[in-house]
Amino acid sequence: MFVLPRCVGSRFLANREMPVSAREESPCRPAPPFSPWDGMERPFHFRPFPPALRLPDPFSHGPPMTERRMRAVGLLGVLLLPGLPMSAAAALTPAQSDLPRYHEVIRPGTETEPGLFDVHRDGDRYFFEIPDAMLGREMALLSRMAAMPAGSLLQMLPGGDRLNETQFMNYDTQVVRWVREGSRILLQAVSHAQIAAPADPVAASVAHAGFEPVIASFPLVTEGNGSSVIEVSTLYTGGNPNFGLDRGRRELWQTRGVDTDRSHLRFIRSFPTNIEVRNVLTYHADRPPHLERTGALSMVVNHSMILLPEEPMRPRLADPRVGMITVETLDYSDPAQHAKRKQFVQRFRLEPSDMEAFRRGELVDPVEPIVWYIDRATPEQWRPYIREGLEEWNAAFERAGFRNAVEAHLAPDDDPDFDLMDARYNVVRWVATPELSANAGPDVVDPRSGETIRAHMNMYHGLMKRVHWWSLTQTGPRNPAVQSLEVSTEEMGGYLRYVVSHEMGHALGYPHNQKANSAFPVDSLRSASFTDAWGNSGSVVGRTRFNYVAQPEDGDLRVHRSVGEYDKWAVEWAYRPIPDAASAEDERPVLDGWVRARTEDPVYRFGHGNDFDPYQQTESIGREWIEASDLGMRNLRQVVPNLVAWIGVEGETFDEIMQRYMQVLSQWNRIITRVTSAVGGLEEHLKVVGEEGPVYTPLPTGEQRRSLLWLAEHVYETPEWLLDADLLRRFEHVGAVERIRWYQVNSLDQLLSPERMERMIEQQAFRPDDAYTLAEMLDDLRSAVWREVETGGSIDPYRRNLQRGYLDRMRTLLNDDSAAAPAPPGDYRPDLNSSGFDAVTLRTPFHLHQSDAVPLIRDQLELLAEDIRARLDGGVDSRGPGEVRGMDRETRAHLRDALRRIDSMD
Repeated sequence: MFVLPRCVGSRFLANREMPVSAREESPCRPAPPFSPWDGMERPFHFRPFPPALRLPDPFSHGPPMTERRMRAVGLLGVLLLPGLPMSAAAALTPAQSDLPRYHEVIRPGTETEPGLFDVHRDGDRYFFEIPDAMLGREMALLSRMAAMPAGSLLQMLPGGDRLNETQFMNYDTQVVRWVREGSRILLQAVSHAQIAAPADPVAASVAHAGFEPVIASFPLVTEGNGSSVIEVSTLYTGGNPNFGLDRGRRELWQTRGVDTDRSHLRFIRSFPTNIEVRNVLTYHADRPPHLERTGALSMVVNHSMILLPEEPMRPRLADPRVGMITVETLDYSDPAQHAKRKQFVQRFRLEPSDMEAFRRGELVDPVEPIVWYIDRATPEQWRPYIREGLEEWNAAFERAGFRNAVEAHLAPDDDPDFDLMDARYNVVRWVATPELSANAGPDVVDPRSGETIRAHMNMYHGLMKRVHWWSLTQTGPRNPAVQSLEVSTEEMGGYLRYVVSHEMGHALGYPHNQKANSAFPVDSLRSASFTDAWGNSGSVVGRTRFNYVAQPEDGDLRVHRSVGEYDKWAVEWAYRPIPDAASAEDERPVLDGWVRARTEDPVYRFGHGNDFDPYQQTESIGREWIEASDLGMRNLRQVVPNLVAWIGVEGETFDEIMQRYMQVLSQWNRIITRVTSAVGGLEEHLKVVGEEGPVYTPLPTGEQRRSLLWLAEHVYETPEWLLDADLLRRFEHVGAVERIRWYQVNSLDQLLSPERMERMIEQQAFRPDDAYTLAEMLDDLRSAVWREVETGGSIDPYRRNLQRGYLDRMRTLLNDDSAAAPAPPGDYRPDLNSSGFDAVTLRTPFHLHQSDAVPLIRDQLELLAEDIRARLDGGVDSRGPGEVRGMDRETRAHLRDALRRIDSMD
């Protein structure tokens, strides 16, 4: 805990009258001069009216107001106002003679913390002294968990993550300004969702259409010399929703408001550019994550208020071909005379320390590097690998012209002013939770420019177990180092370094690049010389883990991943200064030229990921998806029979073995999903106007059909390799049959989705002589799923379940209106007559029952019914009524039941 330095109020008051040199002798922590912002130009409409020119309130003091007196006051106003801006005139306020004097509020013995605002503490009361120069300046608010209840981390509340936001990756920054309105100070939200050039006449309309809400209002308690003093004791503990849990978490834990008696401030600290607040917040809660019988949810929260740069960084306009996390605004001053959405990439501010050397092509240090601090709670053996994961991005920044762009340091333990929660620092926190994950991203982003002010990274203690799962199931057969629960520090450290490097990519502004997963051919991924030079993937930020196509016979291939070629190119595109450009718009031709020069090379392409392109599927690797999937399956088949030998520990339970078996299932499902995406699939190649060729190209017909046949072999045939009874009966007494049913039927449901049917119908419409048609796909699927009806013999229980799943899916498609693709909100009008912004939706919702899909489904069911009847009728055994040759009782009952199900479908 930090302790505020004690500064006697009377001495502080005396210091205010002293010259700067005398004030610096104060026993308080050294601070900048009292008004470090004197002389700066303040936002026009927030300049406070000079105290010396404030008019007396004619309605509150002195003798009754006569007409003559009122005229005199009015004349005084006329004389004074012409030399003032309109905003200053609007700020005319009543005299504050009824306010206590400064020394009556900031009393002797008051503790004072100088900084962005002077913060005063008198017992349990806290005061902000806001300089006039700070009124109207934009600041960012950030609220994060400093300590949380047990169990909350497992309910999507990671340590250090922000409050007041939807979960997952929503990093919108809340911006505010302090405004003086008469005798009150308002904390007002600021939105940059819509903008206009100040000189544009439409700017006034934009301002009127975007009036911003007031978060909190405070009465003045006194005035200083060019400052306003307010009490903020209850701002952070009084239940203001801007400083507490978001709605989703309140609903999750069924909170019923803040208990102010059990909530309190721990401290408020002020620094030159930010203020840090730490408080305990307690909610009444019906379902807290821990100790439910207490009916309470308590946590420690850190609130930061960060001054945004007075001069915003030059933004860089986003390009969809180079994946970046962005901030978005609606610009009403676009030359095209309409409101245009603009996206700025999120990135740190890196400026060359020597512009002339930079122009000569020399590597230069940045004016301010990107500095990270590693939590001292991190186990010592992992600290070097975290640092390596952060600093390996320096190789990418060299492409942008910078050396030493990233620095990583262990958090200091001898600096009383250092705190991991301080918004001035980028930090990697080690969080004590069994959560098997990690996350990172920008915490504070200037919405005016996209500048990342502060970023975070959370490494969860349970992550190391997940990393071992990945490495064993994907590389285990060729990597003896992971064939045990006792993995060396060096091996696990390499995996941790990869995870940190991946998360660092997010912090630098990069989303998952799923297209980079398939940048390299499969045969190259089996070459030691290639992987040593290029790695396993085009991007470390792509959501693929390790090289699962490499086989034991391929030799000693690189295992650990690192920053890839796409990453280096993306850093060059986002961070290299363009000194000859005068604006973001001037940069666009240069940036566009960089992209076009690389557009034909798959290594430099970006894709967010979708369900129709096998080249950008999560957790996949290698360009040839069928060959890569075959090799991945070969590795999985070698893992299962070795689980006990590799993972078993004498005297321990079978839990660890069971968990690895479950990971095998997960990896199998990932491979299935990738191959499924190719049926009716297209390749997406992002382009802009002026580039030749389509963005969406249907996959070759033969490759689509090969993918369906691959599913028939590796999914719809019973996976005996997953059904080793000697293994399964060590950790479960039942469940295998139902589990296999789920995976097989889930694959069927993906394959028989309305969206896939829509794509296949349209591909046939556009290419009638060169398409894998929906009818052909359904024929192939029926033959694969119902193979025994044609070949004869009994049907095992796994296949019977699969076949019933097939019939259930067909019934759903025929009878369930929800099987159609969901329509967009509101009435759909496929024309340009809508008056709403962006109201036109080009893609018409797919109407399953008015498409070719339903007739073809009925056709399949009729053909199947004929085959089943022929199988039953053709195999009648004359030796006994109802007996059928070549099939057991369960198969016979199943086929008869299948006929009844088909007949019952409308």
